[in-house]
Amino acid sequence: MLRMLGGVTFAVGAVILYLRKSGVSGGADWAAFPLLLVAGVPFVLLLTLAISNRRAEEVERWRAALLVTAVLLAPLALEQLRDTLGLSPRANFWHFLVFSAVVALAAYGSFVVGAAYQAFLAGVAGIVAWRFLWDWILSDPGVTAFRWLFLILGLGYLGAGLVLRAGKAPQGDELITVAGVVGLLVGVLGLSEAASAFSPFGVPSGHGQGFFWDFLLLLVSLASVAYGALNRVRGPAYVGFVGLLIFSLVVGLEVNALLKREQPDGSFAGWPLALLLIGGGALAAGVAAQRRTG
Repeated sequence: MLRMLGGVTFAVGAVILYLRKSGVSGGADWAAFPLLLVAGVPFVLLLTLAISNRRAEEVERWRAALLVTAVLLAPLALEQLRDTLGLSPRANFWHFLVFSAVVALAAYGSFVVGAAYQAFLAGVAGIVAWRFLWDWILSDPGVTAFRWLFLILGLGYLGAGLVLRAGKAPQGDELITVAGVVGLLVGVLGLSEAASAFSPFGVPSGHGQGFFWDFLLLLVSLASVAYGALNRVRGPAYVGFVGLLIFSLVVGLEVNALLKREQPDGSFAGWPLALLLIGGGALAAGVAAQRRTG
């Protein structure tokens, strides 16, 4: 317990020091190399402690916590290394390499060290790496292009997760959770606010939703909830809950109409009526089936 709390506290202290000395807060900033030491030393130290001298087959909790912390520190340390080497911050290729290295590190922790949930961190880092890769290849693609590229990535995660689950590998559920995250991203990327929230990674502003993307958001959310319930895993269920909440707000507040500077009609027809009829019918059918079978 002391190793876990000490390692996490040490990392938090390093991040605070980095933020104070990087000029973000407006204070006096340090040069690139001292900042590299601030970010890199905790990363290397925690990673070394997490993966060295392992004897037990199951990963101890303190090792797992330090490994998660090291992976979360990795983008900061690697980006600072890029800055120290003088590599252009505007070159998407270098950012792609940074997050690809994070993917490799998290995958090592999941498949070699044995901390299965590191596959989730690998998948999330893969989303960012995928974005930088295609922005480098296509040179500033639009929202529609990003949507279809992310959709391809999500299907890839889903296929890999199902294959791993078929082999009873615990990483399968983690990748299916990431596939749900990608599905949610695809479903909301057309909203200007959602795209702006993703702007630190360079995705341009959106131009509205449309029925297809709203339907995709609903479908991914329901599928995630169903998968989590049927297989008794929490990750996809959480993703599905968040997706349904977003869908309810987007459709209920008629955000797409507001973004197009149109007057919301507040109609009972459309999504409200369809969902009430479909949901009510499914619920009634389920109750009737239960009564027939006792």
